Amino acid sequence: MCGSSYITEKRRGLQAGNFRYLASVSQSAVIRFSVLEDHHVCLPCGASADSSVIWTHQNRRVLLTWQGGYQTNQDRQHYVLLADGGLCMLKLDDSDSGEYQCNQQLVAELQVLTGHDFIVSAGWTLLLPCRGSSKPRHRWLRQREGQKEKVIFTRFRNGTGKAEIDGNRLSYTNDALQITDLQPEDAGEYLCNRVLQANLTVLEEHAESTSILSSTTITTVSDVFETKNTPKKRPENALLLVTVIALGLMIVLIALIGIFLTSMKCRKKRRRRYAAKRREETELQLWMTYNAQTEYEVFERPSLPDDTIHYASLGRQSWSQRPSWSPPDHSSTNVVYSSVLTRPAGKHTFS
Repeated sequence: MCGSSYITEKRRGLQAGNFRYLASVSQSAVIRFSVLEDHHVCLPCGASADSSVIWTHQNRRVLLTWQGGYQTNQDRQHYVLLADGGLCMLKLDDSDSGEYQCNQQLVAELQVLTGHDFIVSAGWTLLLPCRGSSKPRHRWLRQREGQKEKVIFTRFRNGTGKAEIDGNRLSYTNDALQITDLQPEDAGEYLCNRVLQANLTVLEEHAESTSILSSTTITTVSDVFETKNTPKKRPENALLLVTVIALGLMIVLIALIGIFLTSMKCRKKRRRRYAAKRREETELQLWMTYNAQTEYEVFERPSLPDDTIHYASLGRQSWSQRPSWSPPDHSSTNVVYSSVLTRPAGKHTFS
């Protein structure tokens, strides 16, 4: 009876605090929701609740049981069992993330958020309590990037609420703004009474669900996520491949230009050397031709005809020029004939 009275007391306190079960799309559907740390949530056991209730976390850790009117509870300050078998968790922290089973049936997947920057998968339910404002009237605003603030929900002093937009998905449950079936267009900054509560990013379905699943489920969802994202990476890989090919062609082109410029430079050098050599050969040829002509003129010039002067002596030492022939009337006995050859200057005369 002690366990039964404890449950009744807690249940009354939760009802007074307006605690409600999180809504799901259908009675058999698994609830997937994200909630801020230090907040609270209540999970229904569903059709599996009967005379005995066993709640487990990650299908391994037993949180509490109810069998034959007797309750076992791992942490009575943290877990509360309701009369219909439902489970309420108070002061959530990061260790509470994961799967919850009631009587071995998966009921919910929980993601505990910390800080102000949140990444939540599309299709999940988000709970945002209004913190930092003591006003009983809560006015929720959303500001998308590049747009003005827009009022999305108002909670009045009497506890009633009014959705300013999309009334089918916005409500006020468990002292928090509840947004069901999150979509990418729900991304943006959320403010309560002008106080920033969250900077929300909504990913495609199953994009971040791996952070709150068991090890086996994590592997499966991760594989699905990688498979879904593989086509999206193909354009990036193709672009990278094109960039690498273009870079390679550019390097080859630069190398060819360098080789061409080097070849042109070497060709110009060879031309200059050849021209200089030709000039030297021309000058040498001219010099040799000039010397050859000079030597020819000096040494090869035809000899001038020798002048022959004939002298005759009649026994005396005086000489007189005579013709080269002897007169018939002179006797050859007493006459001595001599011949003198005359040549140009520089030549020696022999007698």
